[in-house]
Amino acid sequence: MELRFSTTSHYRVLVCCFSICAILGTYPAAAIEVYTSSELFVENGTTGTLKCWFKSTEVISSQASVSWSFIPEGSPEATGVAIFYYSGGKAFPDSPQFKARVEWAGDLNKKDASIRVTQMQFFDNGTYSCDVKNPPDISGKPSLTKLRVVMKEALPQTSPAVIVGAVIGAIIGVIIIAFVAYLLIRLLPSNHDYEGCTSIESVSTQPARPGKKAESSTEGSRCSSPSAPVQGPVIYAQLDHSGSKSQNSFHKMEPVVYADIRKN
Repeated sequence: MELRFSTTSHYRVLVCCFSICAILGTYPAAAIEVYTSSELFVENGTTGTLKCWFKSTEVISSQASVSWSFIPEGSPEATGVAIFYYSGGKAFPDSPQFKARVEWAGDLNKKDASIRVTQMQFFDNGTYSCDVKNPPDISGKPSLTKLRVVMKEALPQTSPAVIVGAVIGAIIGVIIIAFVAYLLIRLLPSNHDYEGCTSIESVSTQPARPGKKAESSTEGSRCSSPSAPVQGPVIYAQLDHSGSKSQNSFHKMEPVVYADIRKN
């Protein structure tokens, strides 16, 4: 009875182990991803920085390493030679052509694996390969950058100097436009000094004076402006000729007479 129990227990343990292995096998570790610029232009005789970034699912360990190799222009990819190796915080230039000119310019903690090459010459034209390993995350492909060393006149128009110049020009243009707009606003006449029209409407029971010509409503309602002489209030008078007749009688109304009283 004890033998049967022991055999059954061992069988269950083996089944569990095989199941775990199968599950882990269906979900492999993510490969490290390396990125570089596809093409880079550098002025002859200046320093060029070869940018390289990577993404890793693992924490950066002390065993992480960076390898750079160089493939001369016109040569097959298999002829690439190692020019730089970085690991454990130490740099190891590994090529007579670049040994005294290549230096570390990255930071593995920031996932930056860039290098810097000084005094670049035309014979440095070619393809540069960046490969990063971060154990146990080591299953990744190198990334390639095609570098061209050219004269200053042949640099692309998108060089940093051109970009800086365009930004400065745009800032100056915005300042000029803002200054012109400010001057226009200051020079435009203000409409806040307009006083509008002042009128007093009253009903008069006295007849109009003989020979007095009634002014039109348009003339009586003229508004004063800041530049015009000061005028008195305009009085609107409505005449009623009904006299003292009773309230039930018909009131004959005449047109409204406007009188314009001005101050001397």
